[in-house]
Amino acid sequence: MEVSNRSSDAFENEGKRAYRARHLEVLRDQAPELWTDEPPGRLRGAWLELMGSTGWRTLELLTDAAVLSPSSFVGADLDHDRIDDYRRRYPDARWLAGDVLDHVESPELDDVSVIHFDGYEAAGSVKFDHVGEQLAVVLRRAVARHGAAALLVNSDLDATRLHGQQPSAALRRHATTLAAVLAGAGIARREVTPEMLLPAGAENVVGDRAFVGLLGAFEVYKGKSTGHRMASCRAILR
Repeated sequence: MEVSNRSSDAFENEGKRAYRARHLEVLRDQAPELWTDEPPGRLRGAWLELMGSTGWRTLELLTDAAVLSPSSFVGADLDHDRIDDYRRRYPDARWLAGDVLDHVESPELDDVSVIHFDGYEAAGSVKFDHVGEQLAVVLRRAVARHGAAALLVNSDLDATRLHGQQPSAALRRHATTLAAVLAGAGIARREVTPEMLLPAGAENVVGDRAFVGLLGAFEVYKGKSTGHRMASCRAILR
């Protein structure tokens, strides 16, 4: 099986850039509550990003497109030195060092409307199970303040094989976990089910290692020709 080495693959490539750009397309199309009426339209509230080494690309995408000002961008990372570097490069943005889940009550997150959880965990990883309660706090605030919230979660689909799981089963588990996170926010107008994010049986096509494309709220894409496929879920909560 041809797979990439996560320790050496670049996280900045054409596929990743296109993935970021599609966030704005989906948010404009599916979450009009999150946009101002004045053309060309700006996002209401703040954007929360798990930074890593390339999260600055999201910041520059948003500011170059005049979607928001740097002061409405919140960047978080476990690496304090990395956050210090970002703070020097982009002094007008908001920066949080440490686990973002420990900062959900911080004033920097009061007006967040979009969460980009770009953590690169394997899809369906049990590590994501514990984040629901904390993320729900931010999502509830966003809906109360803005009328809607967006949760964007990017996970490594093919890494599931390295953990002894088939991608199809892992993607189904991932959809189930994400639905529980959204339902746990406690403010949805209708019941949130895994099938709303990933139609029943849709996960079976990802067993084909060549498959990329849309599956319900998921986009399966590949950043590099030799890289792992990523599973991006874009969910709107009202």
